[in-house]
Amino acid sequence: MTDSGGTPGSAVVVAAEPTPVAADDNDKDEEYVGLTTGTNENKKSSSMLGDTTATGNWRDKYLEWRHQHYVMPRRYKLQTEENAAKYSLWSVNFIILASAVNTKMLNPNFAIMCNPNSDHPDSFDSTEPFGFNSATYFLPMCTLIGVAISSVFIGQLSDRYGRKSLLLILGWISAVGSIAKYYTKDTFWGFCASNFAFGFFLGNLPVGMAYIGDVEQNQVKKNQMLGVLVGCFVGGNSGGGIIAVLMNDFGLFAPLWIGAVLMAIACIITMIYMIEPGDKRLDIIDDKLILEDDEDNIKRPETIHKRTMYNIVGGALMDNIGSTGLFPLCLSPLALEQYYPAQMSIEAYQWLSVCVALLVIPSTQITPFVFKKIGVAGTCVFGNLCTAVVTGLLLMIGNLPATNLAFGWFVAVMYGGFPFTVLSQLTTGPMLDVIAPKDKIGYVQGLNNSSMNFGMALAPWAFGILADYAGTNIAIGCGIGFSILAALVNTPLMWHPLMGKPKPKVPLAKRKLPGEDDELFQRILDGDIVDPELAFEINKVRGLHGKPCVVPRVKSYEEEKDHLQDLRQGAGDTFKFKLDLYDRVLAGLERPNEEEDPENLVMNKEDLIEVLNTMKGDNHALMEEASSDLGQWFGQYLADNGYTPHTTSVLLKQLFMSSFPPLGRDEEFTEDNVEEYLLKTRKVLSRHVEQEKKNAPTTMLSQSPFLHGSGWW
Repeated sequence: MTDSGGTPGSAVVVAAEPTPVAADDNDKDEEYVGLTTGTNENKKSSSMLGDTTATGNWRDKYLEWRHQHYVMPRRYKLQTEENAAKYSLWSVNFIILASAVNTKMLNPNFAIMCNPNSDHPDSFDSTEPFGFNSATYFLPMCTLIGVAISSVFIGQLSDRYGRKSLLLILGWISAVGSIAKYYTKDTFWGFCASNFAFGFFLGNLPVGMAYIGDVEQNQVKKNQMLGVLVGCFVGGNSGGGIIAVLMNDFGLFAPLWIGAVLMAIACIITMIYMIEPGDKRLDIIDDKLILEDDEDNIKRPETIHKRTMYNIVGGALMDNIGSTGLFPLCLSPLALEQYYPAQMSIEAYQWLSVCVALLVIPSTQITPFVFKKIGVAGTCVFGNLCTAVVTGLLLMIGNLPATNLAFGWFVAVMYGGFPFTVLSQLTTGPMLDVIAPKDKIGYVQGLNNSSMNFGMALAPWAFGILADYAGTNIAIGCGIGFSILAALVNTPLMWHPLMGKPKPKVPLAKRKLPGEDDELFQRILDGDIVDPELAFEINKVRGLHGKPCVVPRVKSYEEEKDHLQDLRQGAGDTFKFKLDLYDRVLAGLERPNEEEDPENLVMNKEDLIEVLNTMKGDNHALMEEASSDLGQWFGQYLADNGYTPHTTSVLLKQLFMSSFPPLGRDEEFTEDNVEEYLLKTRKVLSRHVEQEKKNAPTTMLSQSPFLHGSGWW
């Protein structure tokens, strides 16, 4: 660009001089970038541009625009920067974990708090009108009822006002609430009231689950991320209990201070690192966007199918009620009544109760595998039945004579079976997510969290009262019945197209990807004869974007026996194209200097190896199928064209090996073997190109002894 009287490129000089100064304003969830104004350099650059009015006006506007502050929405970082997305997701995981710590932090101490006859100074003087069991479960019920009620609204509020703002409001109030609860510890009913009031602000799990629904559209990845989030939630429940056990010497209520500090830290981290996705539901962009496979991406409905939603929520409620029969009833009162104090101390009971929740972590790791095998709904039903079976086994063992051996079996069954029982609770979130419209993700996850917490709140208290009046065995037996009922309620979901057993996926090598030409792809896939350059173009783009080559069907000999001439006719062009391609690749390996390749047209050896391995693919089933089909084709061709494979098999093997010498036996390309592979392949191609030249009509005519004895010229 030039100005009147100026020199070419002077505008570029101006644009290059200012130094940007970047700073994040995390409170506004935006990134501010400021440029300094009024410097001597800027004035000097301005004077170099001339004084013409037309260009001067444009130049003034340009300089004003170039030096003004501007705001870039941070959600663009969420889409384009891998670390920004990672830190944002982990900040959400951490605040969910901190909230879970505060929700269940005092649970191991409730049995001591609610025992007026204990010698502990922090025990309540009275829990009237409740007995021991019902009082022990009424305390956590107060918190969970608050969580359950608020979850109905929190998800919808986050849909409307944003995920980050809701998480921060809930987090800061929860931090203050932990301190407030500490000062209501003198009376049973005062502490119950504070637990209920601040329980409203601990229900942030649906907001976190909805956030994952915002930023990830691939169903497989989303299920994995939801599993990690739920793992953080359950790990927080267990972590809070561990803190309570470790702080026994400091008092039953002292852990509340740790909870307040942890919640405050989580809020600060969320303020800094969490990025609000904005109104658009995002899929994190990567360098393979062009050919990103969308088969697993969610096609969200326009409206909620309410019958399916109520089926899922109802099944989740039954499941949580049934799970109460396993935990906590099998520990308290069953294990306490049977094994305390001879086989189990109070400290052992506390550790058993808090550490069992850690077994959810391996459950979150195996759920993607189970989902693939039996579907999300099938996993849910399997988890319901496992809950019934494990609870029944514990009830049977708990009614045997109390011995060390019986106690050992009791612990082994509980810890061995618990990871399978949790599978059902890890399925509700993914099932609700697939039926949720874009603007209702928070709403449906709120219903999920609400039903879960209502079940966790009311069932232990109700079963505690039942245990006080009808006996522990009756209460646990009712829990088993609810688990079986949950399995029956969830069974119809196994036939839902989005929740049942996944259909076998077509391999990527056999699947058309976005952006590929329909007709060309189908012709390649069908094994038709196509222009080798067009076929290479598709496979090259696939390789550059981390996808395997298209694997064509090997047509049977019967299909092609009448068209062998067509197949043979295109051989010369294919050989020449492939030879030229290998020549270019080999030449590129000798030109690693960027100055000789300013347009970056030639791949270096590392990139070439990666692309070759990617294009080759690792689907051994497809490789074996193609090898078998080719072998059958060759045998039928030989038998149909005058050869006698049954009598000359050794000779034919020798001829075959002579035509196709070994290129290598390594399964993958490496820096040590890639060049050797390219050279050996080039040698084979070169031989066939030369043979094609000899078979050309003009060459055959020139070599005929019957025409022009010494050559046709």
